[in-house]
Amino acid sequence: MKLLLRQLRRWRFRERLVRLAWGGGRWLAVVLAVLAAACLADWLYDRRAEVPLALRAAVTVLQVGLALSLAYLLVVRAWAKTPPLDELAYTAEKAIPEFDHRLVTALQLNRVGAKTHGMSAALIAEVTREAGELAARHRLTRLINYKPVGYGLAVAAPLLLAWGAFAAVNPDLATTLLKRQALMGADIPRSVQLVNETAEVWPTGSEVVLRYRVTGAWGETMAGKAMVHPEGQPADDYALAFEQPAPDGAAYFVAKLPPSSTPFTFRARLGDGRTRADGRVSFEPPPQATDVEAWQLLPVYLGRDPQGGSYSRFQQRGEVVNALPLSGIRVRATFNKPVAADKAVLVPIERGEANKEVDGKRATAIDAGADGLTAEWVFATTPRTVGYRIELTDTRGFTSPAPARRGVRMLPDEPPAVEFRRESNRNPDPTAFDGKGDPRAYEWDMPVSWQPTGGPGEGDTGPIQVIYSARSELGVGRVNLAYRVIPKGGEAENLHPRDDPAERVYKRLPLTPYTADPVKVGKWVPDLGLFEKSFVSRDAPPREYVSDYDQSRVQVELFRLPSPNPATEPGELDAGGRYNFLTGGLKKAGSQAGTFAKLEVGDTVELYVEVFDKYTVHLEGEEEKRRKDKKATPAAADPTRPAGYTREAKRKTVVTEDDALVLIRQRDEAQKRLQDKLRDIAADQSDVFRVKKK
Repeated sequence: MKLLLRQLRRWRFRERLVRLAWGGGRWLAVVLAVLAAACLADWLYDRRAEVPLALRAAVTVLQVGLALSLAYLLVVRAWAKTPPLDELAYTAEKAIPEFDHRLVTALQLNRVGAKTHGMSAALIAEVTREAGELAARHRLTRLINYKPVGYGLAVAAPLLLAWGAFAAVNPDLATTLLKRQALMGADIPRSVQLVNETAEVWPTGSEVVLRYRVTGAWGETMAGKAMVHPEGQPADDYALAFEQPAPDGAAYFVAKLPPSSTPFTFRARLGDGRTRADGRVSFEPPPQATDVEAWQLLPVYLGRDPQGGSYSRFQQRGEVVNALPLSGIRVRATFNKPVAADKAVLVPIERGEANKEVDGKRATAIDAGADGLTAEWVFATTPRTVGYRIELTDTRGFTSPAPARRGVRMLPDEPPAVEFRRESNRNPDPTAFDGKGDPRAYEWDMPVSWQPTGGPGEGDTGPIQVIYSARSELGVGRVNLAYRVIPKGGEAENLHPRDDPAERVYKRLPLTPYTADPVKVGKWVPDLGLFEKSFVSRDAPPREYVSDYDQSRVQVELFRLPSPNPATEPGELDAGGRYNFLTGGLKKAGSQAGTFAKLEVGDTVELYVEVFDKYTVHLEGEEEKRRKDKKATPAAADPTRPAGYTREAKRKTVVTEDDALVLIRQRDEAQKRLQDKLRDIAADQSDVFRVKKK
């Protein structure tokens, strides 16, 4: 009985293996076919676009579900449905008639729990013995049908061979496709590979260039496209074209996009290559100066402020007007974003040949804020300076698309303004009796008389009162009186002092600067060229004044007015004075060549006031230093700058003493009438406030 059971069990086990081979072959064929179809679809889809991960996951899930279902149907269920021993014994009885039902009977009667009640034990034993003897004479496993094993191999072998050949020919692609089906991160190999090298941030409103580094089987004639998807807008395509080769055999392909300010994502395709992930471009404003302030640093020849520095003048909105020669410009700007100090550059602009603008020497910031939002520059002006611009580069390398520009207008190169003041015998003290009233009442053209001093023909001439005022934005430097004598009956040469620097005709008398203590001399009176206390001999009450004769001799040759606000503005831009030009020592050309004679009645004295600004004096000093030191740098400008002159000359013709007395008498009568009028006005005003007694 044991032999029979062993053969039946071996038969059943091999039957299961046969079923497993048949079902497994079919299962493997279907799984490999479906896997091949999925890989092919993935490869084809990937050539056109990135396969969505969700789609890949769905295909993988379907494959796993199909494989599990087929495994159950073709393998597990087939294994479970293998015929039991009784059925195999019955099959053997049919195949071998000799058994004649003995196998099945023996199995059933010897099974534990068999219903053998009422049956002969000897009969059961005899049947069992005969079944065992018959089973010993036959190999039951020869009844197994092994054809399904061949069928299974026949079904699975082609697909196995196909996959094996594919793996042998292109192992990388085969491995990649299988990894992708397993949802592993792998890219399908292509003949062309693209690497995005586009900057992620661009200046707002600028043209964007999408740049790709391309390797593999690229060609200059290849054309691709970039798919751009702006935020909140429909997608658009742009041509991707060859730009230039790389030294290592790669190439650069670019797509140029129009100016934009909207962030966008993008991809690109070239040949069979494409980018795997979306690139992204965002925008931020380029650096720009939001606020510009400027100060004109006045030249040193105008003096220094109380702290020892240069005076400065604030310029509205950074626009510099009336910049003085040799001055500097200090500029401070505020930016919309941080800028490195060495990337904030100020470029002076000058007028070159044919009025073309050229760049001057670039200036880097001398002071920058710690946050990079401010910077300050200083640059020197030149006669050709017309403006400046501020060029900025931020930490991303963005530059100002429209650098802030401001103008610089140099002060017109004009000589100092000089004018004569009307001659006057008014007392500069407004509290004095002869200092009150209408100042015009004291003005008169004082004569120059010939006064005899000895014998017949001997005499001398009086002084000429010269009152003047001058102004120059470059400061008042030195002042001269340029004069000449025109003999009676002679014709004056048509000549101006500016055309006679060698003093062939005009002589020059330098005027001495005067330094005053305002407490002692009082306020400056411009129309008289004197101080309020210039005529005061005793300041304590009652105040006393010098005599009329001495008053006519009081003079202040040159007084440069101090600054009304020394802390912020330089002084000596205005000047004035009063000079009593003595004509007694003047000589005129004699009747014979090379001889000179004193003035006489009918001769005319001509006077100009000549004023040089401080810039001229400064250049003359620099020129003098250059001459003493031959190694020094040549002067930056011609020191022979023109001086300023009174518009017209002051001319005085010598008159006789009698004529002068008549003129003086007329002046005295006019002044007496003025004084009488002032007394009447004073009396009337005093009566108004006097209380009358009843």
